[in-house]
Amino acid sequence: MKQFELKIRLEHSEINIPSNVVGIDIGQSLTKVAYCKENEIMLSMSQTGPDFREIIEFLDFNRKNFSFINFTGGKAFSLYKKYSNETKTSLINEFEANIEGLEFLYKYYKNRALPASVIVTIGTGTSIVLKSDNVKALSDSDHFLNSNFEHIGGSAMGGGLFMGLIKLLFNMDDYFDAIDLARKGNRFSIDLKVADIYDIEDTRVDKLFREFTAASLGKIKKDFDIKSLKKEDLINSLIGIIGENIGTIATLMAENYNMKNIVFCGGFLMGNKTVKQILSLLCKFKRKKPVFIENSEFAGAIGALIL
Repeated sequence: MKQFELKIRLEHSEINIPSNVVGIDIGQSLTKVAYCKENEIMLSMSQTGPDFREIIEFLDFNRKNFSFINFTGGKAFSLYKKYSNETKTSLINEFEANIEGLEFLYKYYKNRALPASVIVTIGTGTSIVLKSDNVKALSDSDHFLNSNFEHIGGSAMGGGLFMGLIKLLFNMDDYFDAIDLARKGNRFSIDLKVADIYDIEDTRVDKLFREFTAASLGKIKKDFDIKSLKKEDLINSLIGIIGENIGTIATLMAENYNMKNIVFCGGFLMGNKTVKQILSLLCKFKRKKPVFIENSEFAGAIGALIL
C-alpha cells in the first residue's frame, strides 16, 4: 500500500482497543486505516482507487490479524459487502465515526473532553455537524442522528473542487505539490482586498476588515497581462476562495446555533497552512474560537476502530 503513515502511542489511554480490529474510512478521495499494534494506533492513508486494489491487498495480507473490520465513509459499502461474507464486519455512520474519532483525538492531545462545537469536515466536499452537550434532540430535523450531534449542512466546496481546478488549469495531480506552491504565492496579486478599495485614512473600515477579500480574482481585468500570472498566486487564490466560503458558512452556522467553538478537520487541512490562516481570520472577525486537532484527517478511521 502506498501510504502516508504515522502512530499514536497509547501510554495513558483509558480505552482498551483489541488488536484484532481494524477501522477503515473509505472516502471519495482518500482511504484511512486505523488499527492497534503493541499499544500504538497505527494510521495510514492512501488514495481511494476505482477498484479499491490497495486496501484489498492490505486486508488480504493481514487476513489473520483482523477478526473484525469496521467500515465507514461514503465509498465503504461495496467492500463491506465483500468482506461480510468471510469475517465479522460493521458499517458505521460516517458522522458518528468522525465525532467519536475527534473526541478521542481531542482528549488525547488536550487531555479534556471535546466541547460543544460546530464541526466542519473539509474533505472532497464539506460536511457540518453540530456537536452538543445536550442529551436531548437538538431539533425535529430529519437529519437528527444521535443524542448529542446533528448533521446541519455542508458545501460542495472542498478538496474535490481544489483538485479538479488545478487539474483543469495546470494538469496537476499531486495535492502536496500544489500546497507547496501555494505557500510561495500571494493571492492578493490577483485578488482584490477591502484595503485596495478604501483609502488608508478612511475610518469607516477597521484594520481587521481591511484584510478581507473584496473580490476573488478581482485584479484580473481587461488590461491584465496574463503572462505575468504566477501559478503559485492562482493556487493560493483558489485555496482562499474555498476557505473563505466554507469559513463564512461555518461562522454563520455557529452564530445560528449559539456555538463558540468551531472544529475544522478533514483531508483538505493536511499541510494547508494557508486555509487554516483564512479560517482562523474569519473566526476572529466573528468572535468564534477555531479548533484544529492534530491528525484529525484520521478521525473517521479512529472512530470506526473504537466504536
